[in-house]
Amino acid sequence: LFERQVARRPQATAVTFDGAALSYADLNARANRLARHLRTLGVGRDTPVAVCLERGMDMVVAVLAVLKAGGAYVPLDPAYPGERLAFMIEDSEAAVLLTAAPLAAKLQTNGARVVCVDIDAPALAATDDTNLATAPGMEDLAYVIYTSGSTGKPKGVAIPHRALSNFLQSMAHEPGMQENDVLLAVTTLSCDIAGLELYLPLTTGARIVLADRATAADGRALLALLDASRATMLQATPATWRLLLGAGWQGSPALT
Repeated sequence: LFERQVARRPQATAVTFDGAALSYADLNARANRLARHLRTLGVGRDTPVAVCLERGMDMVVAVLAVLKAGGAYVPLDPAYPGERLAFMIEDSEAAVLLTAAPLAAKLQTNGARVVCVDIDAPALAATDDTNLATAPGMEDLAYVIYTSGSTGKPKGVAIPHRALSNFLQSMAHEPGMQENDVLLAVTTLSCDIAGLELYLPLTTGARIVLADRATAADGRALLALLDASRATMLQATPATWRLLLGAGWQGSPALT
C-alpha cells in the first residue's frame, strides 16, 4: 500500500520533522536500503526486530524497513526504564536491535545483533534502494507490542498484517483521509495507536508531521506546531487534548 503511493506521487512530501522533509521516493529508498541490510542479518518472515529510536525520520524509516524485510518490529520507547526495555528484548527473542549509538550504550541487548542507524548510515547509503522482490503475507506478523504490565509482567501481543491493513483501510474510509490531508503524529511508537499515525497517511498519500517527545508533552509547543503545520487530523489521548485546552486552544473547524 505504501509502495503504491510511492509510485503514484514520488515527489510528494511523506513526512516532516524538525524542519526537515522526506518525499515518498526518498523515504522508500531509505527504507529499502535498511531492509536489504536487515535481510543480510537473517531478518525474514516473522523475525522479531527491536526498534529503540527517538522520534524522528530514522524511526519511520526503521519500521518500514523491518516490514519490507518481512520481519516484525518490537517498539521500545527510549524513555522506558532500562529493566523494562531489557525484558522486552529478551522476551520477544529479538534477533536484531535497531537503535542509535547514544541509546545503544544504555541497552542490554541480550544477544540481539545491534545496528546503529547513525553509525551505519554511510554504508547503508551505498546499498541498493529499489523495492524488494518479496512482500510479507497477510498472516505474517507486522509488529509485537507490549502491554503496560499493570497486571503483572508486560505481555507481547502479536499483530499480523491482516489486522493492521484491515484497520487502516477502515479508517481511510471513515473518518477518512485524502492525499491533501496532514496528520500531526504525537504518540509514542510503543503505543498501539501510533500505527494509525504513521501508516494511514503513508498508505493514502497524505503527509505526516512528526512531533518530537518534548513538543508532544508541552501544550503551548504542541499548539504552535498544530497551527504551523496546518494539520487536518490529530489523534490523541484525553491527556493531550487537555494539554491543548490548557494552552488556550479553541478548536478548529479544519481539524478532524
